Amino acid sequence: MILKGKPAKRANLLMRQKNNRWGRHRRMGVCLLLTGVLVLLMMILIFSFSAQDATESSGLSGGICGRIVRAAQNLFGLAMSPEQAEQWSGLLETPVRKLAHFTEYAVFSFVTCVHGLMLRLAFGNRGVLHQAFGSRKKNSAGFASLLIKTVPFCILYAVTDEIHQYFVPGRSCQLFDVGVDSLGILFGAALFLLTVQTQKVKIWIKWIKTPVYQDGVSERMNTMKCIELLEGLSYKCLQGDVQAEVSAVVNDSRKLAEGCMFICVRGASFDGHTFAKEAAEKGAAVLLVEEPVEVPENVTVIQVKNTRYAMALVSAAWFGHPDKKLTTIAVTGTKGKTTTTYMIQALLEKAGHKTGVIGTIEVVIGDKHIAVNNTTPESYDIHRYFREMVDAGCEAVVMEASSQGFKLDRTAGIEFDYGLFTNLSPDHIGPNEHKDFAEYLSCKAKLFTQCKKGFANLDDEHFEEITAHATCPIHTFGLAEHADLRAQNIELTRDTDFLGVDFDVSGLVNGRVSCGVPGTFNVHNALGAICVALEMGADLPMINEVLKKFTVKGRVQIIPTGYEYTLIVDYAHNAVALESILNTLREYHPARLISLFGCGGNRSKLRRFEMGEVSGRLADLTIITSDNPRFEEPQAIMDDILTGMKKTDGKYISIIDRREAISYVMHHAQPGDIVVLAGKGHETYQEIKGKKYHMSEEEIVQDVLDGKY
Repeated sequence: MILKGKPAKRANLLMRQKNNRWGRHRRMGVCLLLTGVLVLLMMILIFSFSAQDATESSGLSGGICGRIVRAAQNLFGLAMSPEQAEQWSGLLETPVRKLAHFTEYAVFSFVTCVHGLMLRLAFGNRGVLHQAFGSRKKNSAGFASLLIKTVPFCILYAVTDEIHQYFVPGRSCQLFDVGVDSLGILFGAALFLLTVQTQKVKIWIKWIKTPVYQDGVSERMNTMKCIELLEGLSYKCLQGDVQAEVSAVVNDSRKLAEGCMFICVRGASFDGHTFAKEAAEKGAAVLLVEEPVEVPENVTVIQVKNTRYAMALVSAAWFGHPDKKLTTIAVTGTKGKTTTTYMIQALLEKAGHKTGVIGTIEVVIGDKHIAVNNTTPESYDIHRYFREMVDAGCEAVVMEASSQGFKLDRTAGIEFDYGLFTNLSPDHIGPNEHKDFAEYLSCKAKLFTQCKKGFANLDDEHFEEITAHATCPIHTFGLAEHADLRAQNIELTRDTDFLGVDFDVSGLVNGRVSCGVPGTFNVHNALGAICVALEMGADLPMINEVLKKFTVKGRVQIIPTGYEYTLIVDYAHNAVALESILNTLREYHPARLISLFGCGGNRSKLRRFEMGEVSGRLADLTIITSDNPRFEEPQAIMDDILTGMKKTDGKYISIIDRREAISYVMHHAQPGDIVVLAGKGHETYQEIKGKKYHMSEEEIVQDVLDGKY
């Protein structure tokens, strides 16, 4: 039944929650019933064997031994007289009977432990699930507590079973048999401990415990008390009750729900406080604010200094602090974050660690790929993704940590296991970003104040500034002689559809590395990824196997054409990145280096001037075209690029339609040329007048090859 009308919203919410909990309770009930039946069946089976009198019991064990002897005769071609066969059968009877004791009690112990775990998960210590999947220390404590209850129960049953045999004709009560039974019980318990730690079993247990929404998505749905969500925060309750129940955490007024906590966040073009009244009218139970708001007295209002910071901690609590259940790795820097992030993921996956990704291109959770709008998502989304990763059986997550992510407290409260810094140069400075380079640097440097161990590029000119206020130990990588992981003897490798780099490493590990992505700047990316991989158990042969075949969509991505020129798609969308990629490709001595790019609309004009000048200076030919014009006119953006281009002697042509521009450069490329399509990279759209239109450069290239352009 679904109730209608505004007064019924709360009732409907509670009804949905009850239904969703029932999904979990039904699974738990089935598991409890099945494991309980198995325990009971084992007890009955053991009792039935013990209830056999001496003649019946000897007949059963003697028959089994006889079959073993006959099987041995047939298998090995042994010639035995009936008397000899009977003699061997008699010799085997005692070991077989004791092995039977051992086996039946091992199975009994195993199923009893499983049933005990189900009971604990359903009714007992609510912390046992966290203990089971938290740290090793907590893990050990949880299972030790479980075994202390189940193992003595099994041993007690073994004692009573032997006492029972005292009253069976021809049978006896033997202390030795209790010892054999106990060994079997301990073996079954040990087997349980080994089994429950396997990844598949962990995922199965989490599936049992996880409620299911009506849309089929596994996520948290239980209500939480407001005070539980505020743990770790300094706050003031302006009105209402901190014990209020919260049904959801929301910071978007379009997603308001009955019983939710609405977080009033200030953005560049909006202020969540202006929606406080609307949120109260739509049933919000709690408002999290920075300043007092006027709402009905039945709504709890909590004041904090910074709602963005508070949202990060509230979100972590709402999803059960999933960050503490993962090995968390954050990568920051101006260039190379995406490449390094995917390198780390590939290396960790090879080392046996299922690893999620949060980055510029997408969020990756197993086989699931989720498109994103920000390099570092909002804090609520970060913890939601973390939660999904934990539920999917991930052991680690590697994420790109942007300067905006630090500035807006999206990663607040997370203590990363490893932090990695690639490099730093001016970027993201302008309206709605950073006011100057000093602020940009300061935000990047926050990484080393919220991680347990850091890795930093020693060769970067801002190394000292980035690490000046670090609160964790810093290990270095680079070309410098005193780097903890050093690269030497760098050699560039090239084929028509392949660009790579080989180099020697020394320090943390020694040997030769072959990397399937080009340029000396990728040497630094690879070194950073290797540092993390070594910490997670990878070795050099494994690292080489991964890096030789490594590629990242939209990052120096080579697209085979079948022709004698090299075509590359790259995300270089600012002057620093464009200069880096062009300098890198120049090192491979192309016949001509051709650059095709545009600039985004509603962004700093300085970026356009700089990119035009860089391309004019470093490329043999520049094709100026459109990128994401947004709400600007494409031609006006291209004219700004030309302002910088005309400061150089570089050759150029302008083609406003990007598809036509790509077609032109492919039709006019010559043998030995290297062509780079810069700016779009992994993006599969073009944003014009507030609307995104599908446009994939990989698809355009294929269309040109197919003769469509």
